[in-house]
Amino acid sequence: MLKKEQNRIWTVPNILSFIRILLIAPTAVLLWQDKVIQTALLAFVGGLMDVADGIIARKFDQKSELGKILDPMADKLFIGVLVVVLFLQNKIPLWFIIAVLSRDFLILLGGAIISTKIKIVPPSNFLGKITALILGITLLFIILNFYYISTILMYLSVILIVSSFINYLLSVLRQIQEVKNVNK
Repeated sequence: MLKKEQNRIWTVPNILSFIRILLIAPTAVLLWQDKVIQTALLAFVGGLMDVADGIIARKFDQKSELGKILDPMADKLFIGVLVVVLFLQNKIPLWFIIAVLSRDFLILLGGAIISTKIKIVPPSNFLGKITALILGITLLFIILNFYYISTILMYLSVILIVSSFINYLLSVLRQIQEVKNVNK
């Protein structure tokens, strides 16, 4: 961890992540009220902010330890709330919500344990980002009531969820082994 990353809080990427978290409640309310276009627009804006914060963090060297936690937390909360509302509206099946929420819960729990035990915040990886993107597109198609396409995308999302979780787990295990090797 770089010293300059430790104390950074008010960076553009972190502000975008905070805004995404603030967008969760109005997006959920609009979804619950079945305001499809408004919900889709807010979800799309949230997705664009997610992409923008990553690009800005890398391109303008605005990475931070807080951002490593805040960005994936915003993703997981946004997606988690949307799938719960969609499930309550009977728009997604139980197996899909279980897959989405289980992966995110396990990653958050594992990340919290790892960061307290070895003082490293496991970063997201490329496959995880692709999974989040496909999952976001899937939810957008579900919100817009494109049932055929969204059904195919749900199956693809679950395949990616399982693959990205395994990839993340292997990455964390490698990090733990590296820390153990350094401490020997």
